[in-house]
Amino acid sequence: MKILKAMLKGLVFIVGALIAVWFFMPWKQVGETALLMAARRLGAPASIGYSSVEGVRGGFVVRDLDARGLMGMVNLSCRTLTILPDLVASLLNMAPTCNVAFTGNALGEIPVTPLKKISAITIGDGRFTVSVARDEILFEGLQSNGELSMAGALAIAPSATQLISWANVLVSVKLEAFENDLPSLQGALRLPLQQEAPGRWALRRSRTN
Repeated sequence: MKILKAMLKGLVFIVGALIAVWFFMPWKQVGETALLMAARRLGAPASIGYSSVEGVRGGFVVRDLDARGLMGMVNLSCRTLTILPDLVASLLNMAPTCNVAFTGNALGEIPVTPLKKISAITIGDGRFTVSVARDEILFEGLQSNGELSMAGALAIAPSATQLISWANVLVSVKLEAFENDLPSLQGALRLPLQQEAPGRWALRRSRTN
């Protein structure tokens, strides 16, 4: 019984210390450091730019984010990207977990061949929860409301030959020019996309594939 009480007291102390550090965290500096680390991890030709980082309660906001050269060809931009690390979920998952919200998200033209580019399209406003494990990045509760809107969950494995390890995402495309080019994008990025109806697609892959 004494050992159990000691363990509980130790756990309460650790949780209390983490919460105290959490509330006094210099979130602006945390955000700038996170962006710098992300840019280094991506490596050339990818790059990340932004106009400012602001600390908010429990996280930070990145303004005018511009990510270029993702997967060698994809450019993404956001008017605002709000990242709020979730302490409780991180402890429960034993993996860093954040709630992410974005506004004004857009996907730039994608050059699938030297002579062919896929049209730019807006992703709009949305949100998701991301958990970073050792060999997989999990996106849950994915939602967006733009010309390209999405709902669902997926996991990517950056070090694997198959980038998307599993997915169950419904995709709605409101821009006809972009939809006409989706087969080219599917081939270039090896996406498991399937058309279910005009303007409606599904990104599905089971863990056994």
